[in-house]
Amino acid sequence: MKSTLLSLAALSLTPLHAAEARDQVSPPLAAEYRFNFDLPAGPQFTEAEKQVQREKAAQVVPMVRKAFDAGDESVAIPPGDYRFGRGSWDKDGPVYALDFRGLKREAAKPFRIVAQGVTFWFELPPDQAPSAHFALGFVNCSQVSLEGATLDRDPRGCMEGRITQLDEAGNRIEIEATKGTLTPTSFNGKQEERLIPLNADGTLCAALYALQLRGPARLAFRGVEPGTLSGRYWVQLAEKSELLSTNRDPAWIRAYGDAGTLQVGDGLCLLHTTTTAIGVIHCTGMKFIGVRNHITKGGLREFGGGGGHLWKDCYFGPRPGTCHWQGSDGFLSGGMERGSTLDGCTMLHTTDDLINFNGLWGYIEKVSGRTITLHRDSEMPAHPGDRLQFYDAQTGAPLGSAVVESAKHSELTLDRDATPLAHAVAENPRWQNNGWEVRDCDFRDCYQRFLIQGSHGGTLRNCRFTRIGSGIVLASNFFTRNEGGICHGIRILDNFFEDVAIHPDGVALEAGFQSLNHAASTPLLSDLTVQGNRFINSGRRAIEFSLVSGGSITGNTFKNSGKPRALSGKASPQEDSQPVQLKQCGDILVKDNSP
Repeated sequence: MKSTLLSLAALSLTPLHAAEARDQVSPPLAAEYRFNFDLPAGPQFTEAEKQVQREKAAQVVPMVRKAFDAGDESVAIPPGDYRFGRGSWDKDGPVYALDFRGLKREAAKPFRIVAQGVTFWFELPPDQAPSAHFALGFVNCSQVSLEGATLDRDPRGCMEGRITQLDEAGNRIEIEATKGTLTPTSFNGKQEERLIPLNADGTLCAALYALQLRGPARLAFRGVEPGTLSGRYWVQLAEKSELLSTNRDPAWIRAYGDAGTLQVGDGLCLLHTTTTAIGVIHCTGMKFIGVRNHITKGGLREFGGGGGHLWKDCYFGPRPGTCHWQGSDGFLSGGMERGSTLDGCTMLHTTDDLINFNGLWGYIEKVSGRTITLHRDSEMPAHPGDRLQFYDAQTGAPLGSAVVESAKHSELTLDRDATPLAHAVAENPRWQNNGWEVRDCDFRDCYQRFLIQGSHGGTLRNCRFTRIGSGIVLASNFFTRNEGGICHGIRILDNFFEDVAIHPDGVALEAGFQSLNHAASTPLLSDLTVQGNRFINSGRRAIEFSLVSGGSITGNTFKNSGKPRALSGKASPQEDSQPVQLKQCGDILVKDNSP
């Protein structure tokens, strides 16, 4: 299928099936997608035009609902610009600014919303994170597709700019704000006020992600003040910021050069607001084809329901041809019966997790006979007939399983005595985003990780990862009150990793389990396959497994793995210089990998 929007072909990418393709560095973006501080801010509208767009927007839901209720196969939204306000909350959760609910069809007769040439604009206030907004939503829907729509926000909702001065003594950086930027006026002093450093050509300064790992304050700001000229602003760094001191460290400069340090002419992006750009809540079998999302820090959120959604030839990033750098806030997908497929999608400049596939923990608050009560923050779905797995909350030791006989809110009645489960964590394998697939996708210049938590079966195949701050992480831990689960049967096949987790502590692909009791040594992750991948310029190591039982690491190639070892000024121990390391693992086949 030829994409109507940005596709892998538009990015001049070659298929990854050929071995020679994996030996090449990532090809450049097509000219229309390259970054420049001096590009225009994007479409501008008069107040009269905006009012017409608001009036047109009010007709969208009734138009779609009328066609759906009539049994039509599709509805076509006329091309043009449509302007919506902000979402809200009710007793059942968020209400989206453009809100579709209850559009349920059978798989044999799906419903198409065709929106070619359509842009949905959202007028969202510049609230400080963690306050959130909700743009386009599908709630309790099934077998519905959205095709060709573009999402954007006005006003922009973030601040970005070109660096004009680096003032280490004053712990501040002056920037010249780009066109259409938003100047934040209030600050809560928390980790939401992070900085994303970027190079003059728009590439992520990925090495500086190391500061995030030392604590969010190490790469954060605390205020914005007028600068030396009109349109310039001083960004006051957090008191604990190590950005400027790291930036002039001779060892750091030797290790990373211009691509890993900031100079005058490079850029900063200031995180401020956050938005769910597209919410897919308690839905089944949805399709998003050729959809573009330009909403600043506007992520995609899937939660609950049968899942099994398809995202085909979609683009998540800044509006091409503009001076905007910051793109969406990544892809968060949790608690569905079946995971989604991302096919031929492109993500640029995400400023939180690139992708997060997760199941949900059920933390047990109390037990009585055969009844367990889950903590109020637990969102783990549980239905009669579901078989739950239980683990000791301190060590991760398996405590067996039980079938749910009845479920009422957070109270679950089991088919066994619950007394031994008083200090346990529950997992429901049925609702762990099982069977997701990400294939033939291009991910570039993104801040954080591709996180996989709890899925039972999932495949990452034939994708490119270029300049990602963190790496691919298969994680299971008991540190969160919600996201979690135990990963099984994950396959990482024929992907290309370039400058991924390049910082001193970085691992391009890691898998492991952590418990509250650090002395615990229970291998829980299992059946992990890493095959045919190419790693270029990974950080401390390319692949690291910890507490994994069963799997294989075969046919992978490595180039320049462990580059940041030069930072120490000393030779590292031999065991720490290998591209692959296993810690407390068992039955892992490591074969035919080449440095």
